[in-house]
Amino acid sequence: MITSTGNNFGGSTIEIKDYQSEKLIVLNAKFDIDTTSEAYQRADVLEIYVPDLTLNKSAEAVCYIHSYYSEKVSYGVLEYSIGTVLRTWLKDRNTICIEKLPIYDDLGHITIILATLYIQRGKRVDIEKSTNTRLVVTYENNDAYESEVACIVEEGWCFFHCQLDDTADYYEDDIIIHLENFPTDVSVDMVMAGCLNNSDYKGAGMFIGKVENGTITIPKPCSSSRATSWDPFIFFYAVRDGENVVVDNQENDTATTETE
Repeated sequence: MITSTGNNFGGSTIEIKDYQSEKLIVLNAKFDIDTTSEAYQRADVLEIYVPDLTLNKSAEAVCYIHSYYSEKVSYGVLEYSIGTVLRTWLKDRNTICIEKLPIYDDLGHITIILATLYIQRGKRVDIEKSTNTRLVVTYENNDAYESEVACIVEEGWCFFHCQLDDTADYYEDDIIIHLENFPTDVSVDMVMAGCLNNSDYKGAGMFIGKVENGTITIPKPCSSSRATSWDPFIFFYAVRDGENVVVDNQENDTATTETE
């Protein structure tokens, strides 16, 4: 676990779960930012200061920005859960950088979700092929199905991606997805993104959830993002807390590599 030593956007101390090696770093965190603070408004790039990392700089990676918006209408209140992706990178051994995107600044608050893998920049190495872990995916409250499933399990970290069908049943209850054969030593905040956004703000419908003990739980999404013909997705890297072993690995062409 990393405890931040400061930041340039007026935020409090941030606890960041980490896996670090000489080739890559995986960081997991969720934190809120007050967009009305003077420090945030002065910042061009969001910076988090941390103790020494194993990489001195990284290629650009992806994290998420999220916010809420509500609107009064004649028949009640519409609530929107919205967000998009941001660029993030390691500037040096002590600075995590996150792109500042001001599309939600007037809402007064944003949440940043790091479920991110960083790789070394400016170094050539051989590609290391990983293996795909075969999962059995079941849904507790929804009549749904998944596609494009990818799962990589390594010592200390893992990766998961899937695309979900466009059923409107997602918005009837909490979304609970059981991942049989996924490591149970993972606890990470993540998002379901790519849903309909009917608000006037940019981005897509996005809902924050959590993975614990091999189960993804996303609290009941707001009905304003309910629609068909939208295929939401889940994509995260996570730190493993223990050494639980999964089985039934199958080789595929997924690889982790260094970049220039």
